[in-house]
Amino acid sequence: MTRTAPVLVVVTVAALLGSVVIAQQTPPAKPAARSAPSPYTAVATVMDLMASMIDPASKVVFRAVTTVETAAGVQEKAPETDEDWMDVRSNALLMVEGANLLLMPGRHIAPPQFANVHNDGELAPSEIEVRVAKDRAAFNKFAVALRQAAMGALKAAEARKPADFGPASEAIDTACESCHLRFWYPEQEELLKNAPKPGP
Repeated sequence: MTRTAPVLVVVTVAALLGSVVIAQQTPPAKPAARSAPSPYTAVATVMDLMASMIDPASKVVFRAVTTVETAAGVQEKAPETDEDWMDVRSNALLMVEGANLLLMPGRHIAPPQFANVHNDGELAPSEIEVRVAKDRAAFNKFAVALRQAAMGALKAAEARKPADFGPASEAIDTACESCHLRFWYPEQEELLKNAPKPGP
């Protein structure tokens, strides 16, 4: 019995020394990698992008190919010269890149002086910003849909195919209105659902 205690002490000390050696040989855990800060700074607001870039470009794309009924009959209008096609292509490209800019995080909806300016039936930009922050995934989905639709117009311009502008323009309009109904004037969506259906 008297020899058991010293033996236990030796064994315990050896175990502790072994733990220390192992701990010294084990490399320390690496700290979690930090994501690099974004190199981009969103200066223009969504309102700025729409007013100065996306809306003007969309007007050129929408008007590129049109059908007009006159007293003389139906007239088809489409780009004719190289310059005409280049102008439509440039504006379709602006829409594509404008959609990319909408995807950039940290972009405000409107300048501070317009934060509470809105028309009847529309949400104020400050309210829109709250909605977008709560459902950023949906906002990004609409921006991607706009980009894809604008790509259709870009390809139509590059291929010089007037017939392809109808589907492209419809896709652009659907992408824009879907986003507007979710974030800009959501009450309109409810009104449309509850509107009387046309009779037979």
